[in-house]
Amino acid sequence: MKSRDEQIQERLDQMPKKYRATYRRAVKGRSLRACVNAQCLKCCGWQRVEVTHCTDAGCPLWTVRPYADDSGNAQEEPFTGAESTKQRGSV
Repeated sequence: MKSRDEQIQERLDQMPKKYRATYRRAVKGRSLRACVNAQCLKCCGWQRVEVTHCTDAGCPLWTVRPYADDSGNAQEEPFTGAESTKQRGSV
């Protein structure tokens, strides 16, 4: 069985370089938003536009998936509820 570090490195080697920082933040547990973004991108073959047009409304991440679409159902901003206690616009 491969170690977690080996599995992470395999995935990093297989993804586009521009998404590696997001993935690293996600696997380190530093950002719930990074976790959602990385999972959605991975699910859609690392194609950002495919995340925007995702039709899997049964997915638990569908309502919080990144990259806004025309309906406004997606978001690129961080969560304001579960991840943070700060109100939007506050410092």
